[in-house]
Amino acid sequence: MGKHTPRMARREFLAALGAEAGGAAMLRVMSALGIATPLAACSSSSADTATTAPPAAPAPTPVGRFSTARPGDWDANAGVGRTVVILGAGIAGMTAAYEMQRLGFDCTVLEAQAAAGGRVKTLRRGDVVTEAGATQTCQFDAGDSLYFNAGPSRIAQHHELLLGYCSEFGVALETFTNANHGAWLHSPASFGGEPQVARRLIADTRGNIARLLATAINQNALDQELTAADRSAIVQLLGQFGDLGQDSGYGGSARAGFPGQMDAGSRRRGESLSPRQLQRLATDVFWELRLSFSQGFEQQPTMLQPVGGMDRIASAFEARVQNDLRYEATVTEIRKTAAGVRVAYTDRFGAPAAVEADFCIVTIPASVLRGIASDFSAGHQAEIDTFNYTAAVRVAFQSRRFWEQDHNIYGGISWTNQEITQVWYPNYGFGSDSGIVLGAYIFDGPAGTRFSDLSPAQRIDATLAQASALHPQFQGEALHGIGVAWRNMPFALGGWGTSSPGVLLTPDDRIVFAGEHLSILQGWQEGAILSAYQAIDTIVQLG
Repeated sequence: MGKHTPRMARREFLAALGAEAGGAAMLRVMSALGIATPLAACSSSSADTATTAPPAAPAPTPVGRFSTARPGDWDANAGVGRTVVILGAGIAGMTAAYEMQRLGFDCTVLEAQAAAGGRVKTLRRGDVVTEAGATQTCQFDAGDSLYFNAGPSRIAQHHELLLGYCSEFGVALETFTNANHGAWLHSPASFGGEPQVARRLIADTRGNIARLLATAINQNALDQELTAADRSAIVQLLGQFGDLGQDSGYGGSARAGFPGQMDAGSRRRGESLSPRQLQRLATDVFWELRLSFSQGFEQQPTMLQPVGGMDRIASAFEARVQNDLRYEATVTEIRKTAAGVRVAYTDRFGAPAAVEADFCIVTIPASVLRGIASDFSAGHQAEIDTFNYTAAVRVAFQSRRFWEQDHNIYGGISWTNQEITQVWYPNYGFGSDSGIVLGAYIFDGPAGTRFSDLSPAQRIDATLAQASALHPQFQGEALHGIGVAWRNMPFALGGWGTSSPGVLLTPDDRIVFAGEHLSILQGWQEGAILSAYQAIDTIVQLG
């Protein structure tokens, strides 16, 4: 055998990495290599992740033994001669009504609001938002591209059930740009508080990590056994991954862009940017979280949205269950009877009314349901009383499209670790004079609570102040601000459910529960549809 080259143990390699880039960088690279617990899971401060990171995808939870059921799996006459009252005309409620109609059920849908859709809310000129103790009227100019999706805004390509209904109902779709490398990342504590173009940080992060790994492989510094061919192939791959030089060094990359790229035009194309050092990129977990966001299973770089607003989907469902809907029907009691269920409510005129049915599907959010008189079982009531919801907040403005005209940003999202968290640029109406820009999207946490506690006017002022750190144009050009704090919305009382469903996945006699909060896709319309299918299947099985 030939002379054996001593190998550096993994711990020695990591120690060397730590010496060059610091302990925080070492942990981040260990996480990326799959040999350490991800930083987000190690954080001792939930407030940091709650205000700067998207909500983690919920761990898969069982959705019942009939979770694979879908249209076509049920007997076409399963509902003939049976009645069902559905509480709530959101996506879950309308999906249940639509599919149960086709099975022969006699459906009644009680909706507390004057329109269907639930938390699918698209605001246009003249629309009114009523929160607890405050009312706002949308002042946007009239126009097909001047709207604000205050609730669900994007659809993943694997949400096949929702996309199937869009196809069936003729709802046109377009691209939603979820990750734009030309958008910005901003941390007041880094780079002098100057926003950074995402592509520069992405290129420099990849280049630095590729350089470190290529160096380690060239020095036989990893534990694993690699043949000469393996080493050559992997070093070549790393060269492409990080745009390394011939010597596997990283001296910057054209992928990072060019000086002045944050301004309109590309007249300085060809000039290079000095690379950011790994130490600077690894000192703030904010950069890592933002760079990995679009890699999540639910968050692809490009997604989908309905042309003209997310409520196009809700309107298509509504048109198909219109005859079963009773609007402004506020449920006051849910009671079991010997034959099924009795639901008391007040109608649009404030008069008491009631409906009796063989079955009931409750899609009302648990945050609202806990305030309605009922005789649910102790286990069901206990879970309803403790179910958690996010304090999500969104604030939007109409403005000259300065992001396009001044900065060449066409769609996508900029991030900041200020409370506002995200700035969204419209993915439609490109080249128009004005557009609707989202100045804040706060998912939850202390920032969500604080913004929810502000008056609408205070919320708008706070958003303008923080968004101006990214784009000074917000202060002078962003007009007609309007926001929605979902914790304050009377028939929602929260953005989306975050508790792990338990007993609510099981029927309470002839009462069945549904809604996005009871699915493995909490916060998504696809989850609402999945839960509706589960509810239908449960009722079909109950007979």
